[in-house]
Amino acid sequence: MKTARGFGFTLLETLLALMVFSVAVVSLVEAVHEMGEHTLLRRREAAVQERMRSLLVQYSRLPVPDPLAAIEVKDRDATYTVQHTLLELRNKDGIPVTGLYEVRVTAAWKEGRLQQHASAETWIYPPLFFPR
Repeated sequence: MKTARGFGFTLLETLLALMVFSVAVVSLVEAVHEMGEHTLLRRREAAVQERMRSLLVQYSRLPVPDPLAAIEVKDRDATYTVQHTLLELRNKDGIPVTGLYEVRVTAAWKEGRLQQHASAETWIYPPLFFPR
């Protein structure tokens, strides 16, 4: 006659197998959750970058404001600040190059509990678009 000990699993083995399985499932769920959050963050950053690019194009084609004041644009939960700055450059002969401006767009928004920031800039030469 065989004993019950030779057949099946003991309670300890069964509990150990369930613990290993539950740790694996929890880890998998956490990984899927992190991938989803990362995807949402990258999608939001791409939308902010595209909006900053469109603001750069828009404000580099408009006359430079006088005085050089910051322009604030609200778009949903993000705040974009457009700033024109006069560039003081000299050519290779040491002669000042006049009429060049830097246009910088900075974005600030909240992603969860964290404050996010991004910026983009370009240089413009207004006489190119607005001849005198």
